[in-house]
Amino acid sequence: MNYYRKKALLLFIGIFTFTFVFADEGEDLFKLTCKVCHTIGKGRLVGPDLMNVAEKRSQDWLISFIKSSTSVINSGDTDAKAIFEEYNKMLMPDNNYSDAQIMAILNYIGPGISGTGVPVEAKTEEAVEAPVVDILSDVTPENINTGAHLFEGKQRLLNGGPVCSSCHKVTDERIFSSGTLAKDLSESYDNMGSAGLMAIIKSPPYPVMKQAYKNHDLSEGEVINLAAYLKSVNEQRVNQNPADFRLEFIVYGLIMFVTIVMGTVTLYSKRKKLAVNHDILNRPSKVVN
Repeated sequence: MNYYRKKALLLFIGIFTFTFVFADEGEDLFKLTCKVCHTIGKGRLVGPDLMNVAEKRSQDWLISFIKSSTSVINSGDTDAKAIFEEYNKMLMPDNNYSDAQIMAILNYIGPGISGTGVPVEAKTEEAVEAPVVDILSDVTPENINTGAHLFEGKQRLLNGGPVCSSCHKVTDERIFSSGTLAKDLSESYDNMGSAGLMAIIKSPPYPVMKQAYKNHDLSEGEVINLAAYLKSVNEQRVNQNPADFRLEFIVYGLIMFVTIVMGTVTLYSKRKKLAVNHDILNRPSKVVN
């Protein structure tokens, strides 16, 4: 076999390997990380539709943005800042992927990105699928009430996941207490829509949330109920005030304070007022000459 045939064979093997091995890896990584917030040809979800993204941004820009969108935004990049503003200032989580892994994802999304000359077919099958149906359009008051109980912790999650209100808060007078460690979810439905909201609840992409619910997956019913409740909060938030129990705490605190003081006074009044040896010390002493 001459030199050129060997070279052609090696090139064919390289193309074959890239197409089938790295394409599979790209699909797996996309479904694991990206699909929660993005579609390919089905419209915006939490983030933008990625159809033909290679025609809109350069390869270097995409790699940098996927690795750390925060860094690109903070650098003052005009495109990154515009996307950040357009999508309700929701930051895409950083991804600890290598350049090769990111290229595999981008090649799965569509053609013309890698610069390797390997033809990658666009995911047209994604584009022709039926549009996402708003499952939350038919939820009932029971779904909303159950979601409220799940959010506040009055009803336990089936797989023992942490209570939402331990980290998040909402504008809802019914919620007794809520956390401040994470984002306020009162407007989450407006920001994400039904599909995006349910996707985030079902498969959270954020590192802390992902770790918290590791091995504690929510059931389909729980996802719908929580999303229905958050949609209700979003729609009713204008007519409600954040839960404020300061008056109750003040009243109960005063009652407890008065009770403690009265109890202390009562017990203290029965104390022995004089020392044990008081009488002995005050006896007239006899002086013996």
